[in-house]
Amino acid sequence: MKAKSLFMATAVMLLFAACSNENDFKEVYIPDEGEIQFVMLHPGQTRATETSFEENDSIGVFVTESDAELQLAGNEVNNEPFTYNGTTWTSLRKVYWNSGLHNVYAFYPYSRTVNDVENYSFSVNYDQSTHTGYTRSDFLWASAKGVEGSNEPVAMQFSHILSNVVVLLEKGENYEGNLPADAEVYIHSLVRDATIDLSTGDAAKDNYAAASTIRCLKVSNSEYKAIVVPQNITSRRPLVEIIVDNVSYLMEGKISLKPGYKHTVTVTLDKNPDNIKIEIGGSVGGWN
Repeated sequence: MKAKSLFMATAVMLLFAACSNENDFKEVYIPDEGEIQFVMLHPGQTRATETSFEENDSIGVFVTESDAELQLAGNEVNNEPFTYNGTTWTSLRKVYWNSGLHNVYAFYPYSRTVNDVENYSFSVNYDQSTHTGYTRSDFLWASAKGVEGSNEPVAMQFSHILSNVVVLLEKGENYEGNLPADAEVYIHSLVRDATIDLSTGDAAKDNYAAASTIRCLKVSNSEYKAIVVPQNITSRRPLVEIIVDNVSYLMEGKISLKPGYKHTVTVTLDKNPDNIKIEIGGSVGGWN
């Protein structure tokens, strides 16, 4: 008996030691019977980073009867925030399934203020040169139709519904040295305000908003990126600006920005500013 007791005590100590690392230990959430639960899948999981949700991210959730239209109020669940603790998503207050089938709509980033579900207003940030400024500009949307309430979590597959612009810097034949490490890259002539239908995930630029500027996030000395509202620039106008050593290089261009697509703009630098070139590449579905 002593040997058995010693073995059990050692096992308990090892288990405690394994769980004592606060980075590894997460409190297990046990839902109630019939409580609504979700597994939220980022588009990079088939920012927030671009490939997964981050701890303390919050998502707004609407639930309707399967044959009912999404409304601002009067749904089974109205814009309930679900927050990620690193392992599970929990609601601010407990919500439960009704009988029958349901439609679920979810959006990120969460906002407590939703004044219109058919024309929800959202704006990308002017300054996306920081991680927060960039990821908080990324509007994600998901839906699940004909869901029957159960004790199992519902998987919600999110998608990007805005556009991604990647600016690539290249060295021309006469460019000397390395690419600048302190360049600032801006995208001009774009409307930063969108209207979004939360029942379909369709996003369009606000036709009453003025064109503006976006400062890009630096990925490397040769790559910068920004999240923008889908729209078309059909006539040549100032599009990309690069500032190096207090010298500004402004280039014109036309571009068609599609929802959920990545678009590449290549800028070839040269010792002679007159030889700097811009090339608008094709669009690529999926950001990752």
